[in-house]
Parts: sequence; structure tokens; C-alpha cells
Amino acid sequence: MFKTSSGRSTLRTLTLILVLLVLLPAIFYSAYEIGALTQSENLIERIYRQQLDAALFSLNQYAWDIADRWASDVDRIVRGARSSSRPLSQHAFNSFLSSNRGIHALFVGDTAATTFIVVSSSRPDSARRKHTDSEVRSLIRSQHAVVERLVRLQSTGYRKIEGVAIGQGTPGQSTGLLFLIEIAPGRLLLSGILLDAESFVLDVLRRKLDEAAEGEFLLSVVRKADNRQVYATGPLTPGEERQAKDLWLFPDYSLGIRLKGQTIEEIVRERFYRNLSLLMVLDIMIVIGVWFVYRTVRREMELSQLKSDFVSNVSHELRTPLALIRMFGETLEMGRVPGEEKKQEYYATIVRETERLTGLVNNILNFSRMESGKKEYQFSSVDLNGVVQKVLSSYQSHLEHLGFGLKTGIAPALPSILADAEAVSEALLNVMDNAIKFSNDNKTITIRTGLTDRTVYIEVEDHGIGIPPEEQSKIFEKFYRVSSGLVHDIRGSGLGLTLVRHIMDAHKGEISVHSRVGEGSTFRLSFPIRS
Repeated sequence: MFKTSSGRSTLRTLTLILVLLVLLPAIFYSAYEIGALTQSENLIERIYRQQLDAALFSLNQYAWDIADRWASDVDRIVRGARSSSRPLSQHAFNSFLSSNRGIHALFVGDTAATTFIVVSSSRPDSARRKHTDSEVRSLIRSQHAVVERLVRLQSTGYRKIEGVAIGQGTPGQSTGLLFLIEIAPGRLLLSGILLDAESFVLDVLRRKLDEAAEGEFLLSVVRKADNRQVYATGPLTPGEERQAKDLWLFPDYSLGIRLKGQTIEEIVRERFYRNLSLLMVLDIMIVIGVWFVYRTVRREMELSQLKSDFVSNVSHELRTPLALIRMFGETLEMGRVPGEEKKQEYYATIVRETERLTGLVNNILNFSRMESGKKEYQFSSVDLNGVVQKVLSSYQSHLEHLGFGLKTGIAPALPSILADAEAVSEALLNVMDNAIKFSNDNKTITIRTGLTDRTVYIEVEDHGIGIPPEEQSKIFEKFYRVSSGLVHDIRGSGLGLTLVRHIMDAHKGEISVHSRVGEGSTFRLSFPIRS
């Protein structure tokens, strides 16, 4: 609570400094780190996908190398037969077919499918079905565009192997690997290796798939037509692959791969959210730290303002009685007082103002001792009614001089309490002094004592200006004074109720207030019953 424009200006400056020096850099840093995290995660994911692509490429290349080796073997057999002027026959290819599992037939002929030879494997487990000459002729003619493409590529010196389906959509579907054999410049033969794609995967490619997995990846081969899994290196459901590529030799089949356990996307996402959470925690801690610094500095500025008001109020409190004492003392010294009655009035004023000064100084000294922890209490068995009666008897004349009426409601036979009688008297006097200061025209103060189940209490009731609800929890703070314009017309040190709270805390008691603006206040000092 700042009462001056300089205080509000200082607070605005402090807020601006904290925002510019702490909050804005923290926000910019967090935004930068989030952007950097996103870029890092994207880079990791891109590298991971490249790694998966490289693994799939390696497997495709392996399958291609095997097919290329087969094509080279067929090329060598055909050239050997021509160089020896022997006709191509079943016998020429028997050794090749028996040593290569997965192949159940091959053919060699011209690109127009006018003449060709079809050779089937003699192994019982390889010939899933026989291929007739008409079927092969139909295959070559149906793949006319593929043959033309192979011819164009062969003219550039590149032998391409093209995989085509045979009997697509029928049971026992086979695959043909078509390629060209150049037997003389400009003279080409079309050759085809006929095999079962799934047998190739299980008999030839399987070992390479297991090697590529190496306990880190899961690999699978899936037939695309019905999404049926042909083979997998581990538990991998079709559709769970993180990367999939067509098998070069078998376009109707795809090769899929994913990381074993958590996918890299899941790991990256988990890492991203973990780092993001840490950033958010850091930002929250910074905000809390800034708020704490702001609150602490603001509180210190408030205390500084309150101390300034305290010095001003105490100075005024000291100056007024001192001025009266000096004025009446000088008047008495110069013998200018007419009559003995007037002298007694001046003497009484000097004594009263001296007591007022003494009380003010005692409050300040007691507060200083309490703040430094040097205040000592002499606890003994105390009759609370006796303490109240003693205070009222000594304070009665002062109340009458100020025009106050006093009402009492003393409960009989209160149990004794363990207390410092002098400190209890001081607390009661401060509460009564507070009631006197803030009373309006209804100058009536009521003092009551009473008993509850666990405590005995003193109540001081006035009919003064009252305390707003939002201020009632603050009036016991040091130097605090209610922010009402009327209150600021009433001088005081702002320490009285703070001292009362200190005393009640030392007695393990409690001070409470019930008040309504314009109707007055009731303060209750509650002391635990001595057990």
C-alpha cells in the first residue's frame, strides 16, 4: 500500500525492470529453445528415416544382386551353348536350376515370342505348377512395353531385370524376372526366370532379413493385394511399419521396417515433451522467483513508507506533549498563574503529558526488545479479573478527563492463568488507548471478562469509526494504519496493536477483532486456562 506518487512510480519502475531484465529474456529463451528442440527432433527423425531407407535399400540391393547373378549364370549358359554349337536344352540348365532354390522354371527365346525354350526344375519342391509354351508366349506378348524398355536400356549398356506377375489373381501365382541376353551385336534374346515370390522371400531373402534386424529392427514382407504378411523377423502387425518400400524384383510385395520396442517417433516425441516440461518448470520457477522478488521489494518499500509515516507520527506525538509541558512549565516558572486551582490544573496537565510521553517511549522500547528477541516475561499464576481491576482503577481518571464513560462486565470467579501481569496490563492499556483514539461522539467503552471452554478473555468494546473487513487482518502489522482519511487525522505510532499481538503470542493466546464500519469495534484478548 503506497500512499505517495513517488512510491507508485518506484513500483512501476521496479515492475518494468523485472519484466525487461528477467521475464522477457526468459520468454525469448524459452521460445528459442522450443524452436531448437523442434529442429533437433525433426533432424533426428529425418536421420532415422534415412537409416530405415538405407536398411530397405540394402535388402532390395541384396535381392537384386541375387537376381543379377542368376541372370549372369543364364547368360553364361546360353553363350556357352552357342559357342559350342549345341542347341539349348533341359540338360544345359539342370545344374543351374538344381543349385538355386526358389526357381522352378526359366525360358529363353526371341523378343517376338516366335521361338523359345521353357525349362522346368526337376526338384519336386520347386515346381509348384508347370508353365506351358502358350502361357509363356502369352506372358511375353502381354509385356511388350516392358520388353521394349529392356531393349532401350540394353542399347545403353545397362542390363535391367524387370519383375512381372504371371497368372495374376489365380492360385499359385508366380513371378517372372525378365532380362535380355546379347548373343551378338544387335541380336538379343529374351530370358525369364520363373519363380514363386513368397518362396524366394522364405528361402533366399529370409536369412538377410534376420541379419538386417540384428535385434534392433523389425522387418516384414507383405503382399499388397490382400495386406497379408509373408514373413516378419518379429511380432509386427501389417500397418505398424514406420517405413515401407516396394520390393524391386516383386512390385506386388512391400518391404517394411520399424524400430524394435518404441519407435523413434515415440522416443523423439517423448524427449520433446520431457524437454518442454523442463522448460515450462524452469519458466514457472523464474516467474515465481520474479514474483517473490517483486513481492519482497514491494513489501520492503511499503515498510519503508510505513517507517517514514511512523517517524512523522512519533515526531508529532512527541512534539505536542513536549510543547504543552514546556508552555505550562514556563508559565508556572514565571509566576503568571492566577490562583492555586489553576496551578493544580497545569500540574495535572504536565503529569498527564509526561505519562503520555512515557507510554509512547515505553511502547517503542518494548517493540525494539520484542523485535530483537530480548523481551523477557515473568510468568506466574495471575487472576485476570485482578489485572483488569487494577488497570481500570489507574486509568479511570484519564478516561473521565477525556469525557469517556466506562462500562464493565466482570465475570466472577475466573480460573487463574499463567501470565506476566505487567505485560497483560500493557496489552489491555494499548487496546483501550486504541478505542479512545478512534471513538466518535459516542464516548463509551465497555470492558468485559469471560470464560469459554478452553480460555478466559478480556473484551474491549468501543462505538467508534470501525475497521473495514479487508483491513482487519492487517492492523496488527507493525507501523500499519488503516487507509481511511479520518484515521490519518488521528496521530499515533502504529505500534500499539503490534505490541499486543507480540504479548498474546508470548502467552500462547490470541487477539481477535469484530468490527463494522461506523458502528465500532470489539477486541478480544484470549488466554489459555492454566492446566
